[in-house]
Amino acid sequence: MKTVLITGGIASGKSEVCRHLASKGLPVYDSDSRTKALYDSVPGLKSRVEEAIGVPFSQIAVIFEDAAKREALEAVVYQEVLKDFLAWKAAQAGPAVFFESAIALEKPIFDGLWDEVWLVRAPLEKRLERNPKAAGRLAAQKEADEAQADVIIENDSSIEELHVKVDKILNDMKTDLSKILSVSGKHGLYKFLALSRSNSAIAEALSDGHRTVFDAHSRITTLSDIAIYTEEEELKLKDVFLAINKALEGKEAPTSKSPEAEVKALFEKAVPNYDPDRFYFSHMKKILDWYNELVQFASLDFVEEEEEASENAES
Repeated sequence: MKTVLITGGIASGKSEVCRHLASKGLPVYDSDSRTKALYDSVPGLKSRVEEAIGVPFSQIAVIFEDAAKREALEAVVYQEVLKDFLAWKAAQAGPAVFFESAIALEKPIFDGLWDEVWLVRAPLEKRLERNPKAAGRLAAQKEADEAQADVIIENDSSIEELHVKVDKILNDMKTDLSKILSVSGKHGLYKFLALSRSNSAIAEALSDGHRTVFDAHSRITTLSDIAIYTEEEELKLKDVFLAINKALEGKEAPTSKSPEAEVKALFEKAVPNYDPDRFYFSHMKKILDWYNELVQFASLDFVEEEEEASENAES
């Protein structure tokens, strides 16, 4: 499951991005509200904070004027935020979760937590127009480093336009199996990028992004063209992946090196009507390798067939 950090300065529009994500049923962790809730839900947290900053909890606002006290508070609280987020994430389902925070990129405790960073930004005049009271905090707040962002969302127009931009990013996150390649003799999966002038396929490895050119003699198969045999009919690989995910019930999948009995038990639960005379253990191991690679480096949120047809027509 991918973790995406949604960040940006005050009045940039990151909260609106998160509201739109939540409206689509996607899991969003609001670090500000969750942190406030932790003060009441974690036993002894308030007293630990008081000890760290040297003033009663009712005077916690002093941290905005005292950098040393702010750092002392963060050393206590962010440990609890990290634990809370990881527990929350473990309870979610789907291809991605979203963490909203203006300052998380600056805090070493969160290093390595994100697979992707979305930076929401807007012109200064727009930000002041949206929140006239933000002027003082804008001067004190450190702006996020654009070099750390994987995606930059320009929020310089209407809310409707912002939603359109977010929807496009979400669509780009989906996995198009018609562009995911298995190449005979090569380990792992590749994402098709383009055809060269010599009609060779330019692709990049899902695992590390390394680009390779496969000539016309390479034996390439797209995952959308693969199906398994069942007692009734063939089952597309996309549906096999989804069935495996459902059968796992949030647990980690076995690997191709797991015991044969464990692998077969998973497939008997996921695809109980598979044809044992034509669908072998070696096939199961290969599919598990692909499944685990997609989970780690892509997504199980697949492009639908109608979308595939539209994209192929445009390209």
